[in-house]
Amino acid sequence: MDRMHLVVILLFLVLTPAVYSQEKIDLLILNSKYKEALQLIDKRIQKQPEAAVFLKKGQVLSMLQDYQEAIKAFYGGLEMDPSNREIPAEIADAYAALGNHHEANTFYEKAVEMDPENLSLAGKLGRNYIQLDDFEKAYTVFSEIYLVDSIRVYWNKQLAFSAYQTVKIKQAISLYEKVISMNPGDYSSYMNLIKLFQQTEQLNEKQRVIELGLKQFSGDKGLYQVQASHYFGMKQYEEARKAYENYFVAGGDSTYKTMLNYGVSLYFMKEEEKAIPVLGFCADRLANDPFVLFYLALSHKKLAHYDVAEAYMNAAIESATPSYVSDMYHHLGQIYGQQRMFEESVAALKKANELDPANYEVLFEIATTYEEFNSNKTLALNYYNIYLKEAGEAAQNANYALDRMTRLKEDLFFEE
Repeated sequence: MDRMHLVVILLFLVLTPAVYSQEKIDLLILNSKYKEALQLIDKRIQKQPEAAVFLKKGQVLSMLQDYQEAIKAFYGGLEMDPSNREIPAEIADAYAALGNHHEANTFYEKAVEMDPENLSLAGKLGRNYIQLDDFEKAYTVFSEIYLVDSIRVYWNKQLAFSAYQTVKIKQAISLYEKVISMNPGDYSSYMNLIKLFQQTEQLNEKQRVIELGLKQFSGDKGLYQVQASHYFGMKQYEEARKAYENYFVAGGDSTYKTMLNYGVSLYFMKEEEKAIPVLGFCADRLANDPFVLFYLALSHKKLAHYDVAEAYMNAAIESATPSYVSDMYHHLGQIYGQQRMFEESVAALKKANELDPANYEVLFEIATTYEEFNSNKTLALNYYNIYLKEAGEAAQNANYALDRMTRLKEDLFFEE
């Protein structure tokens, strides 16, 4: 036997057990027998430590979600082979799984540097930047991926989110539109696109996406809630009422804000009797909310429950912030007037005018109230005059005021 044949035989005898052992490990892993695989791997490491074996151990430990031990194994492999392109990515994935995104970032950057053509790896780096709220870097990564591959919906969605976070609103809108067309079942993209149209005050577009979403996700309570809030903000109270009721039927929660808006919608739809218990529910939850008390007062006012309306309006005034008090005093003055409590009515109306002098119609109401109950018509005449001077062209009841002034002057002349 020559020397060459002897070397081949010796190599075969040395390598065959290692190859056999590796095949057995892979077979155990394939059959999800991870503990047995780890036992064989540890024996291999004791006999013949190699970077590939440490890598295999780390991968098995990751499958068992024992990420801390997996990281130790990966570090062992990296020490033996610092140029290994797989290990940094595995370490990064393990750190990311543990929520340690700062450590993960170091290894994702290293992995991408070693394998720059790997888009999947770049995508993981971009996602990790998002976890760190480093949206500028995330945007850069996903923009570069997009230049290479603009087809995959996943990359489009990540770039859309990064563009949104870096205030590239037009691009974000365009990308989310593309994502929805490519993947109509992506619920979160509908919601993000709705938010973008809300922020840019493209309310018709917002409504379009809501309706598109409801076609895709029929009966979805989240979309009904968004739709209801949209209509409420647009003061389209009939549509808002329907949307809120659809939301409740779909299993939506009776949250405070939802019930308040629903109650207000019922009031504006002249369904005061339905509005009162809904608003009452809110009052029970938060006793001093001026909005709730205000609309409870208005609902009772519409139903001619003046004593109850008076109590709620006074409570609303006591609870209100200054910017809303004037309007509340205005309504309180009307409530008093409808109860023929004219002095109290005038006092409330004067308070409303004091708090908001730009509400000229309060002056007109003071004039008509004085004319109705006070025998001294000079007071009414003076307030009609003040009303016309203060309001000017904005006076909504100018013709009536001028007519009454003429009549009052005639009456005063004949009384003299």
